[in-house]
Amino acid sequence: MKYFAHSLLILLLAGCASAPTPSEAPDINLPTAWTAAASNQDIPQNWLKDLNAPKLEALVEEAMQHNADLQRVTAVLGQSIAEARIAGADLMPSANLGLDAARQKISTFGPSSTGGVIFENYNLGPNLSWEIDLWGRLRNLTSAALARVEVSQAELYAARLSLAAQVAKSWFNLVEAEQQVAEAGRTAEAYQENLKTLESRFKRGLAEGLDLRRTRTLAASAKADLATRRRALDAARRNLEVLLGRYPEGDIDPKRALPTLPETIPAGIPADLIQRRPDLVAAERQLAAVDQELRARKKDLLPKISLTASTGRSSQAFNNLLDSDFSVWSLAGNLSQPIFQGGRILANVDRSASIKEQARAAYLNTALQAFLEVETTLAAEAYLRNEYAHLKTAADEANAAEELAWDRYRKGTSDFLNVLDSQRTAATARARLIRVENLLLQNRIDLYLALGGPFTTES
Repeated sequence: MKYFAHSLLILLLAGCASAPTPSEAPDINLPTAWTAAASNQDIPQNWLKDLNAPKLEALVEEAMQHNADLQRVTAVLGQSIAEARIAGADLMPSANLGLDAARQKISTFGPSSTGGVIFENYNLGPNLSWEIDLWGRLRNLTSAALARVEVSQAELYAARLSLAAQVAKSWFNLVEAEQQVAEAGRTAEAYQENLKTLESRFKRGLAEGLDLRRTRTLAASAKADLATRRRALDAARRNLEVLLGRYPEGDIDPKRALPTLPETIPAGIPADLIQRRPDLVAAERQLAAVDQELRARKKDLLPKISLTASTGRSSQAFNNLLDSDFSVWSLAGNLSQPIFQGGRILANVDRSASIKEQARAAYLNTALQAFLEVETTLAAEAYLRNEYAHLKTAADEANAAEELAWDRYRKGTSDFLNVLDSQRTAATARARLIRVENLLLQNRIDLYLALGGPFTTES
């Protein structure tokens, strides 16, 4: 929200107008605390550090410098600042420097003939015009333009938050994809070893054909799963590289494990969200802007007062334009009251009123969606932690069952199908555990994004 603050200050001073006061908050019966389990402590001021991934901060900074979509949003802010300057210029007088030359032939003057007299006239001097903003119509329009600058500021901050979250989520997706490839590789290798063993036993008449075919099926399926995991890893690499503003070469390599999240979930209180989330700030500023435009449209029904003035030199000889003896000046005032325009002004008032109601409804809906996102992600964290705990138990038990199945098979007290089934169950449990580990991280990032807190102390 600090971007272009200096430029905005210049606009305020030069335009003799200010951004509109905050609009009334949406009519929502807010609870004093979140309904889902959370701490009411202040939200983190540097949530990237909470993710325990040091390399991630450098990647986010790289994305802030090179991401093309963020550059586009930054340019939109520059555009809104220029448009506010244009609107503010209407509050000031306009001045032009003119040089006029005319040549005229007159054949008669009244009833008498002149014989074709030729006249020349030259004028040099400034011309000024100024609409006096007696009712504040122009100030309303300038105030609306300044509110839209604040909309663009909020949208830029939202884009930075979103980009930081996308980079973080893509990074952890990449780490998960790498771990899934490693897990699928171990599984495929294990099935291949099983296949070699069974083929050797089958040739010696020590294994059944059914066991051999089942093993071949599982070995081929494991290789197919490995190819699928590698494809996902390649896509994850390229997606992250594009977010960073790099060419998608597919060569970024994390070589890291998924980090462990802190247990506490500091979420603040619901009422603070309206002032903190950039999309809510943008929706409120948009409502304030259209309210100022509605006020300006109503003032179109009132008289407009304007002044025009000019001064300079006027002479029939060009070389006299710099002679003070040929000075001239004029000053005029104009009062214009609309009488009949086919209902155009009233239609514009109705149109602006409808746009304001749209903005009010959009503000309310944005607020409800914001609260929904926070409550949903807070609740999801509890569900995911519960799911992770059960999957951890399932993975541990599946690994132990696999070892037991192998032990019984070697002792001849169990057939090989039990070994295959135990292997498959253990591999599935380990893959699901890795997935839920990442889902916990993804959900925490969504929560930080929903809360609208800064991702670094400088953001």
